[in-house]
Amino acid sequence: MALILADIHIAESRVTRLQLKSTDSSIIVFDKLKTDIWKKHKVDTTVYNSSYTYYVSHPQQMKQIYQEVNKNLEKREKINNIKL
Repeated sequence: MALILADIHIAESRVTRLQLKSTDSSIIVFDKLKTDIWKKHKVDTTVYNSSYTYYVSHPQQMKQIYQEVNKNLEKREKINNIKL
């Protein structure tokens, strides 16, 4: 779940950085990125939504997952900075 959430946050950031003029365009791009994320992690929206709903109702577990999300994003940032 942590890897999926990290990918979702990166996708959100990418869409924001595009600064698209239309909300509809932003939604279309984000939906495409989410479809790619589902394929990458071999899940579908139903599985993801079910898991997300579970963790929202279990805040301690969600907190642990987001600690992993943060670690993952920090690791990716370091890797990307090295490539520059």
